[in-house]
Amino acid sequence: MPSDELISHIQTKANIVNVVSAYIPLQDSRKALKGRCPFHPDTNASLMVSQEKNTFKCFGCGKEGGPIEFLMAVEGKSRTEIAGRLAVKLGLVHDMRTA
Repeated sequence: MPSDELISHIQTKANIVNVVSAYIPLQDSRKALKGRCPFHPDTNASLMVSQEKNTFKCFGCGKEGGPIEFLMAVEGKSRTEIAGRLAVKLGLVHDMRTA
């Protein structure tokens, strides 16, 4: 199980824009990027992604968080699974079993 310290490091290192844009197209907005939320029927592009804060928030359904929370919600996997996979992808560990 990944430590709280490793999870915090992953949340900082994983780029929220890259994570979200792998699932939905994002468009420029005033202070953030926006897109159609994948968590509810969305016709108004209510999902906002802040590159500066490395977070997302949907103003339609209320889901919010960082890269780990987005992937947990969109893939339906546990924090441990997502954190382990991202730790390997980011080069923080070499094997998910050591995460």
